[in-house]
Amino acid sequence: MKHFQKFMPLFCVLSASLVLVACDEECFETDAGGVCVDTYDDGYYYDNLVTGLTYENRNEAGDVMRTAVTGEGDDPGRFRFLPGQSIAFSLGDTDLGETPAGVRVTPFDVAGVEEEAVGGCEVVETLPEDDFRIVHNLAVLLQTLDTDGDHTTGIDIDPGVAALFADVSIEVNQPWSTFDQDVDLLDVEAFGKIRTSSDL
Repeated sequence: MKHFQKFMPLFCVLSASLVLVACDEECFETDAGGVCVDTYDDGYYYDNLVTGLTYENRNEAGDVMRTAVTGEGDDPGRFRFLPGQSIAFSLGDTDLGETPAGVRVTPFDVAGVEEEAVGGCEVVETLPEDDFRIVHNLAVLLQTLDTDGDHTTGIDIDPGVAALFADVSIEVNQPWSTFDQDVDLLDVEAFGKIRTSSDL
């Protein structure tokens, strides 16, 4: 069986100008009749644009206000949020991290790592297994699950593949050598006949 190999993708700082006017509305009654107000903003998950992740909008108290899947409206990587919310990503029961919501989110954000800390746009070497291991493991996992195997065109995770993570909890915050051999991860890989990073 092929196993995950060490590698890192290209992480580039992209313009935050991608924020669009949201279309979700909050409707209420007034003396003049029903009024609908646009309340949600758009954000995008990058490694490149990632479609197919479940996400939750959470308020300051941690309550889940909304649940959806990235790529809403056939817009790759897109998620909706309200200012001040946090956003938590997952595949089935595998937690992929939580971060303050914004117009652009990457594995660096959910890992709590500054992107500048790795020295610019191109990351061509394996990152050290310390604060960066979450970034590394997330990048490998997401790229491995990509439907067409070309993460430079965006990452699209098929709903059938995402469903394989139901009742599966894989810890992304672990050393690469352990993550690579995680029994649950290998089971998902084998059952779904998912392309591994050695095929990329």
